[in-house]
Amino acid sequence: MSRLIPFRPALVIATGGAALAGALAVAGTAAAAPGSGVTRDAAGMARSPASAGAILAGRGSGHRSASSAIYNWPMFGAGPAHFGVSAETAISIATAPSLTARWTARLGTPSYTSPAVVTIGSLGKALVYAGANNILYAYPAGGGAAVWTYKIAAGVVETSPAVFAGVVYFGSTSGTLYAVNAATGALMCSFNTGAPILASPVVVNAADGSGPVVYDGTVPGGAPGAEWAIYGPGNKHGSCTKGWEFTAFAVSPGGSWSSPAYGLDANGVPLLVFGSKDDDDSVYALNANTGALVWRYRTSTLDLADVGAAPTVSPPGRNGFADGVVYVTGKDKVVYALDLTTGKLIWKHALAKGTHGDLAGSALVGSRVYLGSDTGVYALNAVTGALVWNVLAQETFYASPAVTGPAGQQVLMIGDTTAHLYALSLASGAMLWTQQLSTGFFASPAVSQGAVYTLGLDGRLRSYAPSS
Repeated sequence: MSRLIPFRPALVIATGGAALAGALAVAGTAAAAPGSGVTRDAAGMARSPASAGAILAGRGSGHRSASSAIYNWPMFGAGPAHFGVSAETAISIATAPSLTARWTARLGTPSYTSPAVVTIGSLGKALVYAGANNILYAYPAGGGAAVWTYKIAAGVVETSPAVFAGVVYFGSTSGTLYAVNAATGALMCSFNTGAPILASPVVVNAADGSGPVVYDGTVPGGAPGAEWAIYGPGNKHGSCTKGWEFTAFAVSPGGSWSSPAYGLDANGVPLLVFGSKDDDDSVYALNANTGALVWRYRTSTLDLADVGAAPTVSPPGRNGFADGVVYVTGKDKVVYALDLTTGKLIWKHALAKGTHGDLAGSALVGSRVYLGSDTGVYALNAVTGALVWNVLAQETFYASPAVTGPAGQQVLMIGDTTAHLYALSLASGAMLWTQQLSTGFFASPAVSQGAVYTLGLDGRLRSYAPSS
């Protein structure tokens, strides 16, 4: 069908011959990277990193020093619920028009992974983590040579990294989930699922108090697709060991390339929420402790109408919804608001018809939901689903939005597939700034350290910050 999103080049890499699921593997190498791949802006400027004590690595978005006002962006969507919001105030309606490129790192191949940015106390600076081809990179947030690189043994890095408690987690198309030291790039452990990992991981402290647990999904390829809970380094159940595996999809073969979101329902039960691949085309909520199915909502029975977008989880009580809400967009061109506790439909909003289908996640700010689509950028009323604004309707956005700025002056950052990076007024959608690059974006931006970080199909990691 014409609405099929074209395959990204890395997705056609063969994944056959994977080892048995659950097998531990010590593969790949960490190495110091040469500095020749890094360039600066015309003035040679590089932003100074935040102080070492500003944020503790792995504590997630929203933890900061009162004096620094610097926040981590530790994983896709800024945190486990995928709100897509940074409380930093350096980029605002007033300063966005002066955004200036500060530094660029050439990763060499197209990238589809969104950066993570976290302050590492032992290093005294923040690092930006990004993947391209078969390498995960760690660059200083203020610019300069890569601190380390980690080359995986097989496959390609297609998932955004997640940083938690000093560990970076990321998956590969060969089916291995890696856990490496966030400061040094040294491998701590790995877990082989046996099937390609295309969804970005979410990491939290396990509800049983045992330590870190990482959640992620796979698609069929060498093994059936599944949703996984894997214990991270330091968990009392063992490092890189299986917590549970969910394969009971309603339609076979099942699997997911939707980055899961995590939140507590109205009964205090931790839920893992994600979309499923064709031909299941559904949203699932599992008990995050056990992997048991809590509810399933089927969005469509059309061809090529899977739910590849990452959900956003709004907690119970927000905006008057006692049970909480899941916001998610299907490739059927519909945005859904589902009851977090029961899975019941609250509202749905049909977007303007496009040609490719949608897979971008959302940002939730106050009582509005913001998302990218193949028919522009949308703001919807989070309570009713009513359209607030729609801009850039002729452009296609596969990237999810990132929101930052002080109250009343917030800015939405997003990149399109035709090589434009935008800063928009959150209130009105008015364009504040745009940058024309050589290639487009699949990856979503990250905001931290007073700057926005982007990773494009030209294989370049860029940093932009206000010049005033």
